Amino acid sequence: MDLEAIRTDYEKRYPQLRELSERLEADVKGLLRDVPHIDRIYFRAKEPRKFVQKCAKGAGSAYEHPLSEIEDQVAGRVLVFFLDDIEATVSLLRRHFTTVESVRKTPEKHDAFGYESFHCVFTIPPQVKPADWHLVSDPPVTFEMQVRTLFQHAWAEPQHDLGYKGDPATPREALRELAWAAASAWGADHAIQRALTIIRGGKSDA
Repeated sequence: MDLEAIRTDYEKRYPQLRELSERLEADVKGLLRDVPHIDRIYFRAKEPRKFVQKCAKGAGSAYEHPLSEIEDQVAGRVLVFFLDDIEATVSLLRRHFTTVESVRKTPEKHDAFGYESFHCVFTIPPQVKPADWHLVSDPPVTFEMQVRTLFQHAWAEPQHDLGYKGDPATPREALRELAWAAASAWGADHAIQRALTIIRGGKSDA
């Protein structure tokens, strides 16, 4: 895989990707404008440096044609207050966009705590494509969306910034601290959801 050639090609399309991210953000904000309990909605175009890094990690295995295959060249995120807001938000997004993939990501083991988020991959609709989109060679056809609560985000972003990716060399004490933070975020989410259910007068089963 010629990473320098990929970098050059990606940098050429980066302005269109940035415009696409702005147009998608405006579209999703309009779609969700009457939905309660949304903290924020934002999109970004993946920076060239990060795109090349992702290509390098997947070299020889994941991506044969990264310029068209990598799905998060443009990605958005919706942050909501409560756990039950996730399903309602995802349902509305899926009715608005053509869904390629929709999956809730959680730790595999019942006694594990860690990254949680709802990930969707949607087809890029024609009405949000920039006017000069036809000039992009081998363009992506999808974009990625994440829907998560504020507590899920509060765990995921610092953890991502720490660069922890399951490195076996990570000190045990650091792993314990990360596990405690993840469990605390999970517990806070469920406590807030139970409180909401009680306030609404329903039975708490979160």
